[in-house]
Amino acid sequence: MTNLQLVQQKLPQDLWNLAWQLNIPDNFLDAEPDLTVLILRSRSLAKNEEKQNWFNLIPMMNQEQIEKLRDILTRERDKIAEIEAKYEQKKQEIRAKYQMKFDAANYNNKVAQIRTNEQNSMEQDAKEADDLLNNL
Repeated sequence: MTNLQLVQQKLPQDLWNLAWQLNIPDNFLDAEPDLTVLILRSRSLAKNEEKQNWFNLIPMMNQEQIEKLRDILTRERDKIAEIEAKYEQKKQEIRAKYQMKFDAANYNNKVAQIRTNEQNSMEQDAKEADDLLNNL
């Protein structure tokens, strides 16, 4: 298992439980905490077994391979953030569009209610006028 104190020093708290489940080389965690975070948060490495496989390969990798891994995981993270921002913007646009439609429907209901009230009022006025004429 991974060194508990090192995990707490080098990783964000939301990753502590996941890191404790895996066997991360202490020297790698100490030297490359940012790459460790990228591996732990990677969506393409969905299963813990996949993450563990990378941590097992790390001691056999040279610096160039480690940098390529960092580049791949960084591009993945950035692309996912870009996609999520795009979809969040689309959700906001859709929400605003339907909110405006909802408000338009509310407006139409109010107008119909006012017209009904005006019609009833006009009928009441006409009836009162007829009653006054009949009383003369």
